[in-house]
Amino acid sequence: MKFLLDFFPIALFFIVYKTYGLYMAIYAMIGATAVQMLVTRYQTGKFEKTHLITFGLLVVFGGVTIAISDPAFIMWKVSVLYVVFAAALIISIWIGKKTLLQRMLGKELELPKQVWNQLTWLWGLGFVGIAIVNGYYVKLALAARALLFSSTDLDPKIELTELDCATTTMQDLCLVAQHTEESWVNFKLFGTMGLTFILIIITVIVIGKYTKQEN
Repeated sequence: MKFLLDFFPIALFFIVYKTYGLYMAIYAMIGATAVQMLVTRYQTGKFEKTHLITFGLLVVFGGVTIAISDPAFIMWKVSVLYVVFAAALIISIWIGKKTLLQRMLGKELELPKQVWNQLTWLWGLGFVGIAIVNGYYVKLALAARALLFSSTDLDPKIELTELDCATTTMQDLCLVAQHTEESWVNFKLFGTMGLTFILIIITVIVIGKYTKQEN
């Protein structure tokens, strides 16, 4: 349930993007993240720090994107967010008596400190990996977008989803720009969700192996 709640804003972003374009999708994601925070607050009696960080970065990067009509900011927000999470996880190995993962899951799981450290490294490096892959898609999308607008007299503030590439002077460049931006949106949902699910599976295997040894 929590897994679905965490990915609800991203899923809504994907749906709204396909229907109304990037900028409306940003508004939808900000609203969905606010709802996510309130639901968590109602269920647990407190706001989660990860949700607060996500919401803060989303408002800043999304707001700048909308204000200047430049998708680069909202695209790079994903990498920035995962790097922040990775840094917080890894630093927690040396600061404090417990890692962030142990603080979040320690009530449900009793594991040696070494195992908590291993899981922390797993998630920290996994988040770095997600940030790097996102950066790859962002660079492709922004490069294709820049080439399109530098080669035509199109307004660079226009949304790519609004363009009818068949009517443009550079149809191939237009299609590539649309495809690469759509690929980034697809990765934002399916890629991040899939990679996160892989991290969850590895975590379950590690925990299960240790539990069997204890038994």
